[in-house]
Amino acid sequence: MKHTRITLAIAVAVALASTTANATGGFSYSHEWTFSHTAANGSNSMGSEILSYDALNNRLWVAGTDANQLNLGQGGIDILDLSGNLVNSFSTSSLGGINSVAVKNGQAAIAITAPNKTNAGLVSFYNANTYAHQADVTVGANPDAVTYTPDGSRLLVANEAEPSSYLVGPGGDPVGSVSIINTTTFTSQTAGFESFNGSAAALKAAGVRLTGPNASVAQDLEPEYIAVSADGTKAYATLQEANSVAEIDIATATITNIKAMGLKDHSLAGNGLDVSDRDGSGKSPLNGNIQNWNVMGMYMPDGIASFTNSGSQYYVTANEGDSRGDWAGGNDEIRVGDATIDSALNATLTAAHGADWQTNNDKLNRLTVSTSGDTDGDGDLDQLQVFGGRSFSILDANGTMVSDSGDQIEQIIKANYPSIWDDSRSDNKGPEPESAIVGKVNGRDILFLGLERSNAIMAWDISNLASILYLDTIFTAGDVGPEGISFFSNAAGSYLAVSNEVSETTSLYQVAAVPVPAAIWLFGSAMAGFGVLTRRRKA
Repeated sequence: MKHTRITLAIAVAVALASTTANATGGFSYSHEWTFSHTAANGSNSMGSEILSYDALNNRLWVAGTDANQLNLGQGGIDILDLSGNLVNSFSTSSLGGINSVAVKNGQAAIAITAPNKTNAGLVSFYNANTYAHQADVTVGANPDAVTYTPDGSRLLVANEAEPSSYLVGPGGDPVGSVSIINTTTFTSQTAGFESFNGSAAALKAAGVRLTGPNASVAQDLEPEYIAVSADGTKAYATLQEANSVAEIDIATATITNIKAMGLKDHSLAGNGLDVSDRDGSGKSPLNGNIQNWNVMGMYMPDGIASFTNSGSQYYVTANEGDSRGDWAGGNDEIRVGDATIDSALNATLTAAHGADWQTNNDKLNRLTVSTSGDTDGDGDLDQLQVFGGRSFSILDANGTMVSDSGDQIEQIIKANYPSIWDDSRSDNKGPEPESAIVGKVNGRDILFLGLERSNAIMAWDISNLASILYLDTIFTAGDVGPEGISFFSNAAGSYLAVSNEVSETTSLYQVAAVPVPAAIWLFGSAMAGFGVLTRRRKA
């Protein structure tokens, strides 16, 4: 298997230790309001999962399902004005389970999973001005995300096609796909993965993670989120469980490439992680016990966003991580302490971390890893492969990784925000970067990265890709589980809207930025030395 090695600046940890909140790069934010999606407040959605800004009417469309119920077929849309007032609300429960919403050019598109989630889903279109229903378009199973092209002429749908079970035969695991819908005629095309079914061995050799039991390639790949290029000709969909992204030619509705994200070497400086939820003296949590370990990270991107820099196309991924678990009859997770380890790997880990590396809670005993670390199929682990990169990555127009944030997310939280450190997740994906969006704030390209487990949004200035600068962390007490984020600007300023799945709340922030002094850029350059990525391959 090929590995991706990332060379990061050793100065990262030192620079981060001196980082202080609200003192980086002239960035500021103010919390405008929070809306709670409850029946008492008139909500039909009874939740807040994904949201989208309606620029023509200055409103937020919020898709939600009651997170405390989690029953398929519940939920709906709440529409809020920018003062935080509910202006309309309707249920989608008669159609199925709501997953996503997008608004463009006065039209809203809503993704709905069928009551039997392995059946074909649909996208319902509405007039965003009058709320009149326009059309329903049948798409693939379990449509998870909807994304308009920049001109609004097409809507791309990530049909995740999660299985009900790997154990009930072919009907339990539908094929993943991307639907491309003409938003005027409401006709659709399907970009499928069936053409890759005969290439499983080659894909695996290239690093694409295929683990679904008895699944074809098309069944195994599960598109999550989609980002479209600025010219509207190409898109990338994240294939989270496969640790890959798929390139899509929009005009021909064709998957043109599947690009593996590779593996992240957590033994390298700047790539540390906290591996235990029960470390520290007396087994009390030791927040921020970030160290280097002989562990490989699977980036496994969830959210993805598109942006341009100096005329070139780029994408940024939120590397959350996800396993198939055993909910569908798979066998994807195991704790290090329960795993059988290959003798060569055991020797390496013992030499690096001591003889008790597998049994000590202060070391690797508690860490959740994937059974895909059995690279030769003999029943023991040849690598310790963890779920998620605990980072964001930047890809070029060809889907090649050009930078990764290393361990900066955990380092920043440890240094500045111990109150939002969730040590219970240290053994499993850490802060969980969930969503990403890039917006222009006073001429600067700002990346907003949602952290599902830290209940926060991190902001980074990515105007200079050779010197990426951390700015601030945005969070509000009571907001839990940020799932969706939307950035927009209007005559009043620039704003960030956040949908919080667990607390069932939506919050709005106004954000501002001023030009960065040269001294701050120098600090950012030292702190964010991950701007240049060196790729080395080995068998």
